[in-house]
Amino acid sequence: MVVAIRADLAQVCVYVRPTQVERKYALRLGANQSVISTDLLVITGNLFTSNMAVMKTYFTLFTLWTFGNVACITVIDLSSKANVTWSIENKNGSVKLFGSVPGGIYSDLMKAGIIGDILSGFNDVASRWVAYDSWTYTGQFTIKEVPATYVAHLVLEGVDTVSFIEVNGSPVGSTNNMFVRYVFDIKPHLKAGVNEIKVSFASPIEVARSRSKKYFTAPACVPELYHGECHANQLRKMQASFAWDWGPAFPSVGLWRPAYIEFYDTAIIRSVTIHTSKVNAHWLLRIIAHLESAKRRQVYGYLTASINVDGNQTIKVGEYVEIDMREDGANEIELNMTISKNVISLWWPNGFGKQPLYDLHVIFVSNKSKEIYDVHQKIGFRTLEVVEEDTSLLPGNNTAGPGLTFYFKVNGYPIFMKGSNWIPANILPELGGDKKTVDSLLLSAREAHMAMLRVWGGGVYESDYFYQRCDQLGILIWQDFLFACSMYPADTEFLNSVKVEIEQNVIRLQHHPSIAIWAGNNENEVALRGNWYATSSEFITYKEDYIKLYVNTIKPIVEGLDPGRRYVVSSPSNGKESEQEGYIAQNPYDPSYGDTHYYNYFLDNWNQNIYPKTRFASEYGFQSLPSLLTMSTATKNESDYNVHSQYSVHRQHCPGGYGYIDYQMTRHLQLSTNDPKHFEKYIYYSQISQAMSMKAETEFYRQSQADWYTMGALYWQLNDVWQAPSWSSIEYGGKWKMLHYFAKSFFAPVLISPRRLLTNDVEIYLLNDRFVPVTGGIVTIDYFNWSSLTPIKSIMFAANADPLSSKKLSINIQLWKEKIDEIFLRFSLTADGVTRTPCNYVFPKPFKSVVGLKKPSIQIKVSNTTESVPEGIRYNIDITVDTVVLFLWLETTVPGGHFDVNGLIITNNIVSVHYVNQKQVLPHDLEKSIAYKYYLN
Repeated sequence: MVVAIRADLAQVCVYVRPTQVERKYALRLGANQSVISTDLLVITGNLFTSNMAVMKTYFTLFTLWTFGNVACITVIDLSSKANVTWSIENKNGSVKLFGSVPGGIYSDLMKAGIIGDILSGFNDVASRWVAYDSWTYTGQFTIKEVPATYVAHLVLEGVDTVSFIEVNGSPVGSTNNMFVRYVFDIKPHLKAGVNEIKVSFASPIEVARSRSKKYFTAPACVPELYHGECHANQLRKMQASFAWDWGPAFPSVGLWRPAYIEFYDTAIIRSVTIHTSKVNAHWLLRIIAHLESAKRRQVYGYLTASINVDGNQTIKVGEYVEIDMREDGANEIELNMTISKNVISLWWPNGFGKQPLYDLHVIFVSNKSKEIYDVHQKIGFRTLEVVEEDTSLLPGNNTAGPGLTFYFKVNGYPIFMKGSNWIPANILPELGGDKKTVDSLLLSAREAHMAMLRVWGGGVYESDYFYQRCDQLGILIWQDFLFACSMYPADTEFLNSVKVEIEQNVIRLQHHPSIAIWAGNNENEVALRGNWYATSSEFITYKEDYIKLYVNTIKPIVEGLDPGRRYVVSSPSNGKESEQEGYIAQNPYDPSYGDTHYYNYFLDNWNQNIYPKTRFASEYGFQSLPSLLTMSTATKNESDYNVHSQYSVHRQHCPGGYGYIDYQMTRHLQLSTNDPKHFEKYIYYSQISQAMSMKAETEFYRQSQADWYTMGALYWQLNDVWQAPSWSSIEYGGKWKMLHYFAKSFFAPVLISPRRLLTNDVEIYLLNDRFVPVTGGIVTIDYFNWSSLTPIKSIMFAANADPLSSKKLSINIQLWKEKIDEIFLRFSLTADGVTRTPCNYVFPKPFKSVVGLKKPSIQIKVSNTTESVPEGIRYNIDITVDTVVLFLWLETTVPGGHFDVNGLIITNNIVSVHYVNQKQVLPHDLEKSIAYKYYLN
């Protein structure tokens, strides 16, 4: 056995046939273990200096693998402070500091105290000088002896964005795409002793401006209200980093993903793509190993794949490899497996089943050097198709109109997709993959019954961890490619860069069962057809560039690498109908086809009757402000706490944003400008208005499954990048807005959902997102006046619903016969096997106009009894009231947890809620910390 142990290099790997004792010793070393066959264990880890003596002792216990001598793939981790020291300097040398990899210039400058918190006050503008300067990252590391391997590659997983790279003073390459992994041959330039890597970044603002002079593409700039920068569409860079209507501009530079040097003799497996298909009683698993080596060389070896399936079984295949590498140093090898369906459990979206994942190991052993390279992936088995079929063929269709359906069929079942849109988790890309933040957001999405998130086209391809967690949580991903709200250039340099970007990222992400669909861009079809950027005079030219980019360049790459998934050219689009119309439809918002984005702030957003029909609502939303608690992390200046303050105006990037919020609030709620707590209430009321608007629209789409075959509702947006007005349901920092609590209800698997018509008749729908029918259902409709917790009358109806359906019930409520300013209606459901479903309400008059609403007496009591749950410790809370309470909002100063429900409509004397926290707190202390607010005219 050959064990490569080098104190000056970043990794050690050992290949052994392990005994239980040897496993124990490896664990004591802090090593990572990966079992790749019944008699082979791979141990890897950063085990240096202080561990060396211990390592040598323990490794003598390991037995020789019968294959013979094997060698390691040696890696220098350029992220490790033990291996490399990074320094940063600006163009004129006036700023010098230590750097981080992965990292970025803004986060490094903050760490060094050269700039303050970039999200505080007006620092987005005050620190803009950073993006106009040029920065050089220099890394120094020592190698006692350069490994005598055939290949020595510098691998940069993410370079943001335009840079020139040198090793020991010699140029080795350049970069121009933030989303591309760059691999450079640096073998001729390495030496024993101190080595230096220099990455010289150009100002992204200046490069974008320069390119625009050659290849101008509309629009020139973001709106002035964004306080952003121009020509983001000229760069393959996170488009939102130049500012958006929900976020600030931070055009960063840096090595935002890992960097390392690889040493090997033969070849490595860079990626593995998999293709699953169900044929009768078997799954066919097609495995493609993407090998990488030096250019134009022959590679010999043995490729094997093994998968652990149900019943403690392992299935293996392998073949001898004799292959010539291409000019780009890559080539592919295919292996195939046939697996009985009896040893595979299906992967399901959240709310519809479990998410079993299977360990797949693909191993390449070189014939000459005996190097081993092992890639481990967790894969899921499921079928998924986007169904676009003639609606006239739907059984019994007499309401869905002409056109095509647009829905996701998973494992043979049509699934209504409930969810939201994901923007980057941080405006600085190097921080967006923070595991704690990703976990918090994805778990919050799962808790709100979401089965799909749309990764929006102005952000980044997310971290591997993000997609792994989506696999585990059952959250399907609608993945936009990263083009948004712009026309884009189609010059050769740009298209060549895009080709590499698309190929690499499809290969990287393709194996995840969570990936559901690819979309070429966000809103660029509707922007061109709708003349958003005054392009009508050059429509033909822009259309040609559009087709060059999304159809001629991206489409064949995606469909060649991932033929099993649908690629739509844009979102929104008319899907197949847009393709039939030459990829720019006459009306890309046609409700009879594809997906739609809908925003209209000039009508009453609380009124379900204003919303359009659609096959799939992939974007819709309404703004609110973040809480004072979240806002206080950006400013503690009391004078800023005013809608008209310079601070508040600066943070509102949506043109007319506060006016739209005012308009919706004042239609329904009463708020005096003379109120001493005006701003605090304004925030609270904005969240009420947002929650009620999104509730109305989302339930309209869920109801419309019954008569228009609407099959998806992904509201805009899940998360925030700073403390400002936005469409999010979760504030920056993770605090839930009222909307997210409402989403738990309006996305509930079973829901009784009323719709008040303009005639003041009320239709009632029973929504059932389960594989079993609703049987034995009883709908209770309670009429209340505003001054009492006792219903003035109650009506009960029988109700049942088919699986996976929206059913309009034959119940007719005629509110026009009632004194509607004095009453409201509560709807509840009981049914066989339905353990809990939210109540729902109809409020016939705006709250500001109701008669009889009184100031309540509210008592809150936290029980001394607590429960342990997977999320932490659950506290039971009883709320006692003496009258109807609207939008009771609970807050606590105890950090690290949240209530299970909030923004409550209380119509019972006693209501129980729960508070879950990761850390233990005394019930008495929790009780004292709880504050509340409610709506009262």
